[in-house]
Amino acid sequence: MSNKIKKQSLLGKTPARKKPTQAKRQRPAPQQQARAQAAQQSVPEVELKKSKTRWYALAAVVLILLITPKPVLITYEKLGMVSQSVFWPGVFGYGANLFDSTLSPRADLSRNIIYLCQDKRKPDTCQKYRVTEQSGFIAAMKKLIMD
Repeated sequence: MSNKIKKQSLLGKTPARKKPTQAKRQRPAPQQQARAQAAQQSVPEVELKKSKTRWYALAAVVLILLITPKPVLITYEKLGMVSQSVFWPGVFGYGANLFDSTLSPRADLSRNIIYLCQDKRKPDTCQKYRVTEQSGFIAAMKKLIMD
């Protein structure tokens, strides 16, 4: 008649698997629940304060960057001599500076004129130059980095 086929595992006999037991959940005491709820309620307020201060700080930095004068690359000439310099107009007209010169500039860029003076108090030490070209902030930064 027919022979019964025995089923064998490939790796031999395997032990029976045990079902993992689930740990019983312990309920926290009412005091612990109250503390946890209080902590959860106070955390969002602190996070809101932090995020608001970050936005205010970022807005202040952007405002300062927009208000402060930026350096400008100017090309100026006198009697055929042409020169390029990075000119920083200063804050409210005070502290104007040419980065590659020891002379003190007095600029009227709307009329394309710049006066370079050895002493600001003595007008006879000033020489008048004609500004032929003005480039923006990025060109000024390239000039400062390259030189």
